[in-house]
Amino acid sequence: MRWHDGLMFLTSCNVHSKLQESSMSDLPLQENHLLSPVPRPLGPEVFELWFNNRANDDRDWLTPKGAVLYRLIWKRWLTSLSQHANIDGQAMSATAWHKATAVDVHNFINGSLRASKKQGTVSLITRRRYWSAINRIYQFALSQKWVNANPALGLLGEDMPPSEDPKGTILSNALWKAAFAAFPVGDDLIERRNRAILMVIFHLGLAPREIRQLTVKDVLIEGDEDPRKAIPNGKITALRVENETRGDHRVMHVPASVAKALGEWLSARKCYEPAQDHEVLFCSRKSPSMSMHALLYLVTKTIRTACQSSNLPSPARLGPQVVRNTVLVRWLNSDFTVEQVVKAAGLKNAKGLYHIRDLVHHEVRIAISKHVHEGIGLI
Repeated sequence: MRWHDGLMFLTSCNVHSKLQESSMSDLPLQENHLLSPVPRPLGPEVFELWFNNRANDDRDWLTPKGAVLYRLIWKRWLTSLSQHANIDGQAMSATAWHKATAVDVHNFINGSLRASKKQGTVSLITRRRYWSAINRIYQFALSQKWVNANPALGLLGEDMPPSEDPKGTILSNALWKAAFAAFPVGDDLIERRNRAILMVIFHLGLAPREIRQLTVKDVLIEGDEDPRKAIPNGKITALRVENETRGDHRVMHVPASVAKALGEWLSARKCYEPAQDHEVLFCSRKSPSMSMHALLYLVTKTIRTACQSSNLPSPARLGPQVVRNTVLVRWLNSDFTVEQVVKAAGLKNAKGLYHIRDLVHHEVRIAISKHVHEGIGLI
């Protein structure tokens, strides 16, 4: 185990694999599948059903605020189908949302959008985002068997808007230090829980869904004591982090500060009667597991408090993923290899680091690119 600026990293992570059962549900839907016997919803209803599905999806969640742009795009899409003018502006008959074709999508992200822009041009990013919104909603409709095919996937070659190349956002060194000072310091139930969550995220760089999936049994204690029965007293050694997608887990050793915060939370949790009915580690008063929105709010509030108290500018993006990005960059810019960071972060391969490649040292950037291009990953 190595240490760097208060950050822990394992030189070798214990990754335990198990066979994953395959099922028919894993097979991709074909275009000629039978339509669902469930009545097909109207156009506006499709969006609300898709949004409700996304709002409850741990892996691809969407907040009401984040849905604003998607709702606007879908509304414009339905309007374009009702007006149905082609790329040359010629009026055509209206088309139902479930009968839209690739031609309709092409006309929408080109002619219809260009007509709505006074300057007469539409950026590639805008075209891609509009296409992406339509694609996601139709993929959901396809999974519900409301349509026979996804019209957005019918675009080929140069008609397909080029994909964006997203860059990761991280906290500056000054803001990183200020964030620790903004952690809650009280001893009530909520403050103990929130402090433990923040310590885990900032030290171990866990992904949001990993935080929410942790159970009491994932807290590993010296001597294999049961954290539900024995109040830890400086004996917490590690966290077991499950990867449900790949069916394996990794064990991450925790520094003393994290162990202390976890111990304080477990002591409080043991006295919280509603929490005794389930195994979720970071539970809430409203439900066994914290919502993604609540986790986002906690981290965002902490970073904003740090910015205000230290008179520092707020980063372009906030939230748990920004903290995770920062942890990974700090690891990569220290003396840990790309392979070690990939394992500790629970990634399949180095492609998961590509979005932060411009934030690391030059030699690390080269190493990441080499891994990505050579397809090196975990076995």
